[in-house]
Amino acid sequence: MSWCLYQRNVSLWGVDMFIIWGFGKTTRKVVGTVGSRTCNYCNTNSMWQLCIVRTWFSLFFIPLIPYSTKYCISCPNCKSYVELSKEEFEKYRNIVQSGSGVDIMSDEVKYRGKNAAQINYLKQMEEIDRNK
Repeated sequence: MSWCLYQRNVSLWGVDMFIIWGFGKTTRKVVGTVGSRTCNYCNTNSMWQLCIVRTWFSLFFIPLIPYSTKYCISCPNCKSYVELSKEEFEKYRNIVQSGSGVDIMSDEVKYRGKNAAQINYLKQMEEIDRNK
């Protein structure tokens, strides 16, 4: 997060004026869980969360205006995330809110950012876990 101080030498009622403003404050709103996935960063297998991440403009340390919104699924341990389109987010949010399933993540989202060999390996490991 970045903060700036703006000060003017003009006095109003005998008091110097200054403004503290910043940007980069982020908030994360968790909508629900969408499915099990192995995190690329912390290497844990857990239920990932459907989230809305907003970045805010702040004035005097108070977040006022959101200037960036990301829709994502995130790891509950290290908070790394996979970004979703707004359409994908809305589809998953409707499913989560209706309560019609726990593991609802599609393979396309689950394996996003992986090459064919990695996807094949992960599918084989999931099959072995299911057969135990």
